[in-house]
Amino acid sequence: MSTAQMDSTVVNVGVAGRVQPLTRAGIWVLAILAAANGLFLYFLPAQAETHYAWSIKPPVNAAFIGAGFLAGTLATGLVLAFATRWRTFSTLPIALWVLATSLFTATLIHNDRFKFDYPPTWVWTFVYAVVPFAVPYLVFRQRANADPEPQADPKLNVVRIASAILGAGILAGAIALFAAPVDLGKHWLWPLTPLLARAVAAWYALFGTMLISCAIGMRRPADAIIPYATLGCWSVLLLLLPVLHDADVSGGALWYALMAALVGLSAYALSIGLPDRRNL
Repeated sequence: MSTAQMDSTVVNVGVAGRVQPLTRAGIWVLAILAAANGLFLYFLPAQAETHYAWSIKPPVNAAFIGAGFLAGTLATGLVLAFATRWRTFSTLPIALWVLATSLFTATLIHNDRFKFDYPPTWVWTFVYAVVPFAVPYLVFRQRANADPEPQADPKLNVVRIASAILGAGILAGAIALFAAPVDLGKHWLWPLTPLLARAVAAWYALFGTMLISCAIGMRRPADAIIPYATLGCWSVLLLLLPVLHDADVSGGALWYALMAALVGLSAYALSIGLPDRRNL
C-alpha cells in the first residue's frame, strides 16, 4: 500500500461515523425553529389564539405543543453542544420524520383553519413540507459514512424492552387519535378541535416512534443520553400543564400514570447512559 493510500485510510477511519457539516447545519436550523416556537407557545400560550399559524385555544393546547418544541430544543442543543458521532442521536431522525409528516398531513386536511394571509403560516407549511424529504437525505449521507455497529450493551436490556412496550402502546394510541380525532378527542383531558387532536397525536407519535427506534437501535449506554433527556424534559413539561392550566384540565388518571412512567424510564435510562457520556 502506498503512503497516499495509507494516509487516506487513516483519514477515512477518523471521519467515519462523525456528524457531517451539512447534518450539523440542518440541526442548527431545527434548534432555532424549535426554540422560537417552544418559548412562545409554552410561556405565552394565550397569544397563540391570534398570533400563530392557526388559532390555538384554550391556552393549554398551545402550551402542549410548546412543550414538544422545548424538548426538541433540548435535543438539538445537546447534539450541537456534545455530539460528535452520528450514532449518538441516530435513533431520533425517524421520529422527527413521523412528526413532520403527521403535522404536514394535518395541515393539508385542515387547511381551512390556517391563516394563509399571515406570513408565519407559510413558514410552518414550508418547514413541514421540506423536513420529510430533508431528513431521509441527511440520514442517507450519514449512513453511507457510518462506523461499524457495535454489539448491544446488556446494561440497556431493560431500557430497550420497556421502551419497546411503551413506544408501541403510545404509537398505537397516537395513530388512533389521528385517525379518529372527534371520537377520541372528546375523551382528552382538555378541549380539542379535530386539528388540535391531530397535532397532539403527532407529538405522541414522535415519542412513540423514538422509543421504538431506541429499543431497536441503541447499542452503547451513551446512545441513551440525548433521546431520554428529551423524553424526560417533555414528560415533565407536560406534567406541569395541569398545574399551570388547572381551569382547562380535568380527569386523566391513565394519562398521569403514563407520563409518570415516561419520567421514570427517562431517569433510569439516564442513570445508565450518563456514566458513559465521554462516548458522545
